[in-house]
Amino acid sequence: MSRPAWPDATAVHAALAPAGAVIEERRALYRLGLELLAPGHEPVPVTQLDNPLFRFRIGEALAGRMPFDPRIDDDLGARTTELPAGPFTIRVVTGTDDRLAGAMRVIQTQSLPGRRPPQPLTGDDEALATVAAGLRKVREVSPALADDLLAHVGLLVVLDPATSGGLISASSRLFPGLILIDRPSSAYAVAEAVVHEGAHVKLFDLAITRNFLGADVAAGREFRPSWSVAVWPVEQVMAAFHAYTCLAQFADDVARRGEMGELGPDSLLTRARERATEIGRWLLGEQDALESDARWLLHTLLGDGGEPEPPSPVTRSICDGHYTLDPMVRLARIESTGRVLAGRPGTPPELHWLDGEAAELVVELSRAPAGRSLSEIGAGRAAVLGALAEATLVRATPRGGVLSSSDGTGTSEGT
Repeated sequence: MSRPAWPDATAVHAALAPAGAVIEERRALYRLGLELLAPGHEPVPVTQLDNPLFRFRIGEALAGRMPFDPRIDDDLGARTTELPAGPFTIRVVTGTDDRLAGAMRVIQTQSLPGRRPPQPLTGDDEALATVAAGLRKVREVSPALADDLLAHVGLLVVLDPATSGGLISASSRLFPGLILIDRPSSAYAVAEAVVHEGAHVKLFDLAITRNFLGADVAAGREFRPSWSVAVWPVEQVMAAFHAYTCLAQFADDVARRGEMGELGPDSLLTRARERATEIGRWLLGEQDALESDARWLLHTLLGDGGEPEPPSPVTRSICDGHYTLDPMVRLARIESTGRVLAGRPGTPPELHWLDGEAAELVVELSRAPAGRSLSEIGAGRAAVLGALAEATLVRATPRGGVLSSSDGTGTSEGT
């Protein structure tokens, strides 16, 4: 009995979150992050919000690993060349400076310990022309997949082979949207690298805007692929599964064009589906380490006919009283999806994605400075209200009380 056709990755992605919505939400996260880290800072343009160097600094500050300096200029300007890629343009590094060198040192420390930091290849017009041909090729072969993935690419760096240490392509979650490739030998080498690393940066964006990976996701979980001596934590396994799934779809499109013979000796396309299946089956046995959206993506891309078990409903007690939004909380509402990002200053700041009734309720409370009573909010939303109170996004005053301190404690009126 033949297996049903594998699901289309672009349709699966769109069912989880349309590409445009993910980009809009990602930019909202960095805008709000900047507001929390540098109050009063003037708004930055979209090109800055999409710049992997800027995203690195915001991400590290939000994670509490380094302070944010609003005076640093991340604009790479004339050090990049824009190449057309369908409806997008991809910035390719064609010059270098201390900021790029610093990024390479961070990546070397994170992913290439013991090696010299890789260096961008500059002044090589032939390599740049091959990159341009590769961007055209990926859209010729898989236009929908190309558009889906390239929307998440902020910067492409071609590495000097003398410093790359044999690295074919890579991407770093510390610099979301950044793709590194070794000097390409052909348009297909670029196209495959763009699909591979584009799948990673797409997953990075999904992970910061959806329910994907918990804080302790890698604790005690290790995968040993049959084709390598490597040992991968769950986060890396999920990224590899997603990338191989996208590569397998690209391979199917290449085969339909009769162009498999044009692939280089290092191509992974002929093995992509086999590896995606091996990785996915391992993940099925460890799916309790994944959050709801990642479990759904896993089952759907595997096409196994299964559905992840829905999370058990959590019942939270809620007392009668008056409820207000914490005055320190800032909200960013995503018009295309109705979701809300709630942020609160701190060291580091807090960020919470809210959906459905939770999003609607915080917006209602933001428009009611005096707050609302439980009866006004409605008993049917008590569980949602309880979750917001547990996250301390809203504050409660018991019946007959008034707020008396910044932590939301109450005192009886008239005492």
